[in-house]
Order: sequence, then structure tokens, then C-alpha cells
Amino acid sequence: MIYMVDHVFADTELEPEWHEWYAAYLKKLVAVPGLNTAQRFKMVGATPSRYLAMYSIDSGDVYESEPYKKMGGGGSQSKRFHPAYRLWIRNLFDGATGAPAVKAGQRVLVWDRDTRDVEGPLGSRATWLQSVGLHMTTKYRALVVLDAGEAAPAPPGSRLYDTFTPVITNAGAARP
Repeated sequence: MIYMVDHVFADTELEPEWHEWYAAYLKKLVAVPGLNTAQRFKMVGATPSRYLAMYSIDSGDVYESEPYKKMGGGGSQSKRFHPAYRLWIRNLFDGATGAPAVKAGQRVLVWDRDTRDVEGPLGSRATWLQSVGLHMTTKYRALVVLDAGEAAPAPPGSRLYDTFTPVITNAGAARP
């Protein structure tokens, strides 16, 4: 499963502190059993800044687990940053065993649809994910990892993200 968090962060003065906090928080998250990888991305050309975080998880049960609750998951640890959020969407997706490990220089293209639209050059390459929990703001999300320098016609409404952090891995977890 893949857990994704979409953020639009609108306070440029507070943003460096938020990134510092988020970097430490990701390390805490991947220490939770069942939460295996974490990685962040920044949308190309978005003002204010838009970010995507992707996590590989074993199941949605991780969010009900005692270790997750004890470490303060679910947004409780980020309360001081909430006034700067112009968007904060959390979706849980099924359709993949885990989030892809996106390397430096690669990009992630995502788009949301009510149906699986496999037409077009990227539709057949996409990993199609179905929303199964949390905010469920879309029925399906398509995800394509583009190699460095690869140009591809983007579907309408898609968002292109650069790698913002390397993959952080739970040392005890199996890699997808």
C-alpha cells in the first residue's frame, strides 16, 4: 500500500523550519512497524510551494497501532505548522506493494481520475492506485516515475514533482 500526503505550504519564512521538522519526523515514522519507506517531493513551478510525501506501508492498520499513536502520527506533531497549510490531504492507496524509490534526478508525475484512464503515452506506463482510506479525495491516482531528462506529454490536471529527499527506509522492513 501507499500512503500519500499532499501539502501546499504558504509561509516562506517558516518553510525552512518545517523542512527541518519533517526530516526528523520521517525518521520517526519509518521506525513504526509496518511503515517501511518515506520520501518527499516538491512540485515543479508551484507557488506557493506544493509537496508530496509517499510512504510504503504494510496496511492501513499501521495508523491504529500503538507505536504509531505513541510517536504522535496523524498530524498531531505538526500542529504549529498547520496555519501555513493551504492544502493538507492524506490518502491511502491500494494497487502497489509500496511506493517507488525515486532516485535523484528522476521526477514523479501524478494525476487523479474517477476512472482508470489508460489512454495516452503515459496511461499504459502508470501505476494505477485506488483510494481506500483517510480523506479519499480521488477514486484513482496514477503515478509514473520519469527518468532524468525524460520529456513526456503530461495528462490534463497532472502534477510533476522533483525529488526533494532520498528514500528513508525502516532498516527492518523488506524493500518493495
